[in-house]
Amino acid sequence: MRDKFLKAAEWAQHNWLALVIAMIVLMLGFLCVVMVSWLYGYWSNALNGTKFELSSCWSGITVVITGIGGVAALAKAAWTKYATDSQYNSAAGVRPYTDRGRAHEQS
Repeated sequence: MRDKFLKAAEWAQHNWLALVIAMIVLMLGFLCVVMVSWLYGYWSNALNGTKFELSSCWSGITVVITGIGGVAALAKAAWTKYATDSQYNSAAGVRPYTDRGRAHEQS
């Protein structure tokens, strides 16, 4: 079980950008669902006299936007680490070190 978890964690580390994009697309999907619910409730209140609570959708929108902000903040932190490592921790023209061993060094 531990090996499967470590393999999944290694995969996630190498594919972090794809995971961030997938999470943002998922959160935008949730945002669309909440907005469609709000639109349905708005029109249902006007046309059918239902008692749909529109403020619940605003709460949902706030939560989804906060989630998107959290995912974006994680992405920015990962990208900043990558940019800093690339810019300051390796010589120009030399591949940075990887977890699998040392890269080619210029002689």
